[in-house]
Amino acid sequence: MKNRIIICIALMVLGEPLLGQSPSLNTRDSINVFTQGLFMQTGEWEVKLYNNLYTQIEPQFDNTTRRSSFNSSFLQLTIGSNKNINYGIDLIYKSNVINDRGSSSPFVVFELMNKSLQNIYMGNEFNTNFQHGLTHVGGRVRVKPFKNKRFTFQQAIYVPTGELDEGFIINSDLFYERIIQNRYMLFGNIGAWYPLSGDIFPYARVFAGTLLAKRFGPFVMINLPYEIGAGTKLFISRKIELEFMYTYWLPIEAIVENRRPTSINFGIRLTNFNNF
Repeated sequence: MKNRIIICIALMVLGEPLLGQSPSLNTRDSINVFTQGLFMQTGEWEVKLYNNLYTQIEPQFDNTTRRSSFNSSFLQLTIGSNKNINYGIDLIYKSNVINDRGSSSPFVVFELMNKSLQNIYMGNEFNTNFQHGLTHVGGRVRVKPFKNKRFTFQQAIYVPTGELDEGFIINSDLFYERIIQNRYMLFGNIGAWYPLSGDIFPYARVFAGTLLAKRFGPFVMINLPYEIGAGTKLFISRKIELEFMYTYWLPIEAIVENRRPTSINFGIRLTNFNNF
């Protein structure tokens, strides 16, 4: 269950092709480009498909290794409103591959199988389990709780569909965004992922990024105290955004034990408004 909790954490990132100038930005532009807590106005909407692929390698007593990979795909629709509130509908689709060869590719999760296969490696027999399915349907609300418009609060509740034995999940986030010297972006959030049938998973993330050019925005990330990462956002048009992030979990034994976790995050976002 711990692994499933970890891979559900929907990391959504920062961002803004063409190297050269470093344009200055106004507040609305920077929030569109870099933050997860974007607050939209009446008539505005965004659709986002985001994948979080968590993979880990564990040593075995027979001097071999086993890889387990867990992908969570979030399909999200968020709609603006004139009542200081945004509404969202989410679908979560998961695909897991458990106890595969250590040398296997983590992208095997996208083969989308429900079966158990027997493996033989270096004279050892073991079973590799494949699972996938639509696990949750949920709703979100996003509000500005303070006069300081840099803060946004989001609350989500996810209802299980009966696939992969997943239960109800509550997810709370408080987002913060700030522009420094009209060029650098700082974005953070604290929150918790709380499966009612499992343990609560708190997190505190900080992102920092800048625009190297009009549509290209690299950034770095730290998820205190155990995960670091880097990525970029790339706008192929004013309304279509691609994003990518890779993260590495620091070898803190109390958290990762003897595993070697990493994550690969990628997605696409569409809006009905211009992002720059």
